Amino acid sequence: MRNLFTLIVLQCCFIGFSQTERLYYFVEKDSLLGVKNQNGKIIVPAKLSLSAGPYENGREIKSKIFMVDFMRYYDRNGKFLFGPYLTGEGPDSFEEGFIRYEENKKVGLFNDWGEKIIPAKYDWLSSINFGFAQFCNGCYFDYSKDEEHAPLVGGTWGFVGKNGIEIQPTSKRNHPKDFETEKHEFIPYQFEYNDKEKEILVFFEKRKQEIIQINGYNCDGKTIYFEIIEKPTEFDPFYKIKTFELCDNYLRGSHYYDDFKNFKVSKDGKKFYVTFIDLVNHKDYSEYVEYKILVDKWINRKLNIKIDN
Repeated sequence: MRNLFTLIVLQCCFIGFSQTERLYYFVEKDSLLGVKNQNGKIIVPAKLSLSAGPYENGREIKSKIFMVDFMRYYDRNGKFLFGPYLTGEGPDSFEEGFIRYEENKKVGLFNDWGEKIIPAKYDWLSSINFGFAQFCNGCYFDYSKDEEHAPLVGGTWGFVGKNGIEIQPTSKRNHPKDFETEKHEFIPYQFEYNDKEKEILVFFEKRKQEIIQINGYNCDGKTIYFEIIEKPTEFDPFYKIKTFELCDNYLRGSHYYDDFKNFKVSKDGKKFYVTFIDLVNHKDYSEYVEYKILVDKWINRKLNIKIDN
């Protein structure tokens, strides 16, 4: 299931570049998947892939980088970039526009533009969450304690921001959204916004109580944040807003497939949508498709109240 969501995210969300060449997946012999442009030129020769099938055949690639098989990412020139970090659930997927990769048994970070943000230098690296990740060196999974869900033990631990710069925690809170760790140190708030982006977030803050009334809480902390995790691009002209909930010493970010907990805002900052995913059945295959509803219309439907702007 996670791999299917990964494919949807890659094809629908991580997009935005200026060029006329259009790329498409093609399937050969039912199990080979490749990429060609609109003129039929082969960009990536067909390779054995678990993704080959009617769902992929002829699907346009609207992303700067893409996956042909589950362990290889390429750029739009057909150049191999990296193999994703392998988790217990399969190849890593994008979080907040970033994905972990593995090289020489070390872990690093790429963004969805194909830029290497962190070279593969850590023994372990978490996914980006709330703009930062945790890393360790000298650590290892102790399978003697649990073969299926081995704990990560030992080593030297730290934090790194989405900009690739390692973070030095502070002893006091300097921003209301600084994250407090289990050691009662603080990770500086990692998001920065211009005036237009601040106004977008004000829209959601004004409707926070109504959104909470509809979605409820998952944790006892009852603290919700809204953050812009991606900005409009040529092919996906929306700001993407993610919901974060503070759960003890962890910030639980909404996933792509969490219905009504992710939002999109038009490039001009005037139309605000809530998104949800639904399964659509076709003749030869089924796929999950993203739908969106105007936020105020959604609130009105659920709570039967009108929101004043």
